[in-house]
Amino acid sequence: MTPVEQRLREQLEEQIRLNEWLYEQLERQRALNAELRRAVADLARAFQESLASAVEAGEAGDLAAVRRLTRANQQHWQHYLQQIVAAANRLATNDADKG
Repeated sequence: MTPVEQRLREQLEEQIRLNEWLYEQLERQRALNAELRRAVADLARAFQESLASAVEAGEAGDLAAVRRLTRANQQHWQHYLQQIVAAANRLATNDADKG
């Protein structure tokens, strides 16, 4: 094999490795996107249910229930935000470990 052929072979092998890595990253990103879509849908459903309950309580004049639902909703939002931050930190840590 000539030096030019050897160099071309090495470049081809490197391109194959790079393509495999890129494909793995694409699949990982697709999985993360699907997980994110599910989480957002769950969050939207929970918020809609909470809002509907608060509206019903407000229309019934039950201010204590409105306050209770509002506080619970606030806690749920804080919990979701903490989960998002934790997931982002895990991803950053995993990316840094792989890099």
